[in-house]
Amino acid sequence: MESAKKLGVEFDSIYYADYYTPNKPLVQELIDEINCFYRKNRPSQKDRRDAGYKLEELALAVFHGLSGWFSIKSFQSSTAQYDLLMSGEGPEWEDILQLLTIDPRKYAVSIVVEAKATKARVDDAQFARLCSLMQNNLKKRSVLGIFFTLNGASGFPIDDTKAVKSIGYSRLRQLLFYAETNKPIVVLDIHDIQQLTENGSLLRILSRKIMEIEEQTGLPTCKEKIKEVLLPENLEKLYKKLNSLQT
Repeated sequence: MESAKKLGVEFDSIYYADYYTPNKPLVQELIDEINCFYRKNRPSQKDRRDAGYKLEELALAVFHGLSGWFSIKSFQSSTAQYDLLMSGEGPEWEDILQLLTIDPRKYAVSIVVEAKATKARVDDAQFARLCSLMQNNLKKRSVLGIFFTLNGASGFPIDDTKAVKSIGYSRLRQLLFYAETNKPIVVLDIHDIQQLTENGSLLRILSRKIMEIEEQTGLPTCKEKIKEVLLPENLEKLYKKLNSLQT
């Protein structure tokens, strides 16, 4: 455990660290630039355009750190624009999919990434577009969709808020698409992005967000903590007592 910490691996990322090793200086530099834009109260049109480019660059730098990929593309096809389309195959790629509880296939499979560097949250129409790309354009190849955003998507819980029990907007679209296709689409926001210099962090975040699709706790996911606890009042009292007995 100590040797893992010396390598810069967080405790809850150890199981994922072999499969995500980002270029830390480059990823941190890009995160810092995104943070500068995020803190601006009145960004100019140029600021917004530059932030869009930087977020796409950050997505490339982050997903380049995954193991097992053989193809990474950003292009305009005859039917659609792809911000990032990553495909992989072989044992390492299959291990990654299994860590994310996605059934590995015998042929190459793809992850579709949409980068949205706007202060507005991803709305239902934008979410529906990614669903369409995965189910119509890439039906046989896509297994996971990822929104790379600053402020998340409509209907999703906001960081540091109470659980959101109602289901609507983009979050409802996410659930319906998952129920129909068994393909998860997850949403990363600025709080998730700021953790992506850590070895294993990307897969830890994706794993917890995919788990939340099925559990539907309504809580924000992927806080920087080792354990996630959601208990009713009577069990929470016992949990605190158990913790106090360990110290």
